[in-house]
Amino acid sequence: MSQIFVIEGTAETWQEALRQTAQKLLEMKCVKPDFYASCAAREESFPTGLTASCPIAIPHTSKEYVLQQAVCVLRLEHPVKFRSMENVDLQVEVRYVMNLALQDDQEHIRIVSQIIRNLKDKYFIEAMDALDSESLSQFLNVKFLKEGNEKEWE
Repeated sequence: MSQIFVIEGTAETWQEALRQTAQKLLEMKCVKPDFYASCAAREESFPTGLTASCPIAIPHTSKEYVLQQAVCVLRLEHPVKFRSMENVDLQVEVRYVMNLALQDDQEHIRIVSQIIRNLKDKYFIEAMDALDSESLSQFLNVKFLKEGNEKEWE
């Protein structure tokens, strides 16, 4: 089972936003010290910004940098630009960085699928925006980590 950590802050660049999530995961002893460098290198080659209507990036790296499964979500006060995963020549403004530190390939696929499924709900981002940090953490735990409990927040 993964854990979700929600942090809030500001960043000027995608690298700074990514560093904040990686630092939280490192502080919580979920990742190895070179986790950030590996995530940043992967982001350069395989951007993870979604779309303008879905202001989220989902950076991650390989499981060899992960000690304990977790997801760190950074809610930004002001958006930063990430390159789009759909078109690497475009930049999209991101308000949420969901850094995945996952060891299990099946868990990785399941969580990414849950994220994508929830993002199809036009009210999902509105709910994320409206909740305080603690409630957001609980909301995301239900939506992403607890299979079968999605109705709890509807």
